[in-house]
Amino acid sequence: MLCSLCLERSTVKQNKINPELISSDYAALNTELHKDKLYGNSGWKYANDIIQLSQDNGYKTVLDYGCGKGTFSEALRQKGSDLIVYEYDPAISDKNAEPPAADIVLCSDVLEHVEPEALDSVIAHIATKAEKAAFLYIATRAAKKTLPDGRNAHLTIQSGDWWTEALSKKFDIIHTVRKPWFIAVVAKPL
Repeated sequence: MLCSLCLERSTVKQNKINPELISSDYAALNTELHKDKLYGNSGWKYANDIIQLSQDNGYKTVLDYGCGKGTFSEALRQKGSDLIVYEYDPAISDKNAEPPAADIVLCSDVLEHVEPEALDSVIAHIATKAEKAAFLYIATRAAKKTLPDGRNAHLTIQSGDWWTEALSKKFDIIHTVRKPWFIAVVAKPL
């Protein structure tokens, strides 16, 4: 059975950037970065984790929040997963419509890119989209990439403890894995 990508692009209004989640200027900078073939393509790395979490917990739908080039969805398709995948990325014009909620939200290598003044709103938004759980992978060091304006692509570089506290405002943290360069979190929305 093939993975289903369920966003009906013909019926969804596009280019509806929510200014609480991302400024139009920052969305434009990220749109430029996404033109790089090597940017926004790490989602595939989490396919096995999401498949396992979904099998263990009966999840049927997943929202790839900050999906970039959609490599997560492609990896699920190649693995024959029957998970229904929704994609959302505010910097990609055909993926920036308000996403539906899903059993589990995958948010990998995204939160560290969020504008600091929008971070609480983005975390809250993810919590409203996670019906049962969220898998969040967050880098805790500077990125190798820079934005077109010269800033590091990781706007929020903080420790794993800092991220745990920030996420705890909207999530019950179930499990964490910490390394010097990242924190991975499985959480349930409050």
